[in-house]
Amino acid sequence: MPVPSPMRLAVTHEGRSIIYIPSPEYAVASGRLEPAWLEVFYNPAMEFNRDVSVVAASALRRTGLLTRSGVAFDAHAGVGVRGVRYAVEAGYVKVIMNDINPKASMLAALNARANGLEPGSYMIFNKESNSLMFHLSRERPTPVSLIDIDPYGSPAPFVDAALALSGKGTVVAMTATDLAVLEGGKARAAVRRYMLRSVSKTPVSKETGLRVLLGYVARVAAAHDKAVKPLLAYYADHYYRVYVAVERGARRSDSMLEENLGRLVYCPETGVALALSYAEDPASACGGSYVVAADPAWIGSLGDQAFLEAMLNIAVEAVWLGTRPRVEKLLNTLHGEAPLSPRSIYVSLTSVASKARVNTPKKSKVVELLRSMGYRAVATHFSGEGVRTDAPWGEVLEAVVKLGSSG
Repeated sequence: MPVPSPMRLAVTHEGRSIIYIPSPEYAVASGRLEPAWLEVFYNPAMEFNRDVSVVAASALRRTGLLTRSGVAFDAHAGVGVRGVRYAVEAGYVKVIMNDINPKASMLAALNARANGLEPGSYMIFNKESNSLMFHLSRERPTPVSLIDIDPYGSPAPFVDAALALSGKGTVVAMTATDLAVLEGGKARAAVRRYMLRSVSKTPVSKETGLRVLLGYVARVAAAHDKAVKPLLAYYADHYYRVYVAVERGARRSDSMLEENLGRLVYCPETGVALALSYAEDPASACGGSYVVAADPAWIGSLGDQAFLEAMLNIAVEAVWLGTRPRVEKLLNTLHGEAPLSPRSIYVSLTSVASKARVNTPKKSKVVELLRSMGYRAVATHFSGEGVRTDAPWGEVLEAVVKLGSSG
C-alpha cells in the first residue's frame, strides 16, 4: 500500500469523541465546507445522522435485539468518526472501519487511538468495500452485529455484499442520498438502479422513495434466502436512512415478500396515495384513474415501535449529543407513525385540498378532527403539511373539506 503524504489536521468534537479531520482551509466555498474537497471525507452537516446512529446502536445493545457479537462494521469510514463513536458512545466491543482512501485509514487509526480504543478493539482496512464484505462473509473471522453503509450517493451497489455478510441477528443500516432517483424524478435511473417496473413523481414522493429503497433491500435479501424487518426508517435533509434486522430462512423470505411487497399508487382525482398489495385493484381502490407511484415497493411497517421507544429513552439521557433536541423530535414523531405505517401512505393536505378546491387546513386541526371521528391520526415527519391516519380516504377528504371550507 502506498504511504500517504502528510496532511495538515484540524480537531473537532462530536458527542463524546474527539475527531481529527483534514484541515478545511482549502475546502471552503461561499463560507461553507465542501466535504468532497477534503483529503479524507468528513461532513459536519451529517452530525445529526451520526447522532441518530449512535442512539440506534445503543438501543440495539440495550434491547437485546443485537443477538450477535457486538461488532460494528463501517464500510465507508472516512475519518472514522462513526466507527469511533460506536465504540466510545454505544459501547461496541469491536469496530471494523474501512475506506478505499489510504489517507482515511491513517486518520481512522489516529482517531481510534485519540479516543482511547485499545489495539484489539478496532480493525482498519483500506479496501474496496464490496470486495472486503464478500471476503469477510467467506472468512467470517468474527460475526458482525451491525453493518453500516454510508456511501456518497446510492447504497444500491453495496446492498448485496452487506446482506451476504449479514447473518441471523445482524442489523444493516444504510444512507441514501440519491433522492431524485428514488422519488421518481429520474425514472429511468430508478428502474435501472433499484430494479423497478414503474415509478412516477407524486406529491408524496418523499415516502415513496423510502419505500422503494426498503423494497429493493427486501428483494436483495430474498435472493440470499433472508428476510428483513425495518426497525427505523426516516427521511431528513437530503437523505434517507434505514435500519433493518436480518433473519435467515427461505420461508421467512417468502412470507416477507408476500406480506410486505406491493405497489404504491396515486389517485389524481382525490390527491390521496395508497399502498396496495398485488391482490388489490388500483382502479377500484382509487375510484377511477390512478398513477403507479412505485412498483414494486415496501408496503409494510417503517419502524418497530418498541425499538423506537428504547431509542427515545436513550436520547433523553444522552445529554452530550450535539443535536439531541432534533433527535428527540424525530423519534417522537416516528414513534407515533410506526403503528400506522403498514399499508399506509401519509396524506398531503395541500394535494387533497387542491383537488377539493378548498383552503389547506391546519395539520393539527385535521389530526384533531380525525381523532374525534374515532380514527388514529398523527403528524408525519416526511412533510410539514402531512398527516398519517388509518381513516379511509373518503373520511380524510370529508375532514379536509370541512376544515378547508370553514377556514
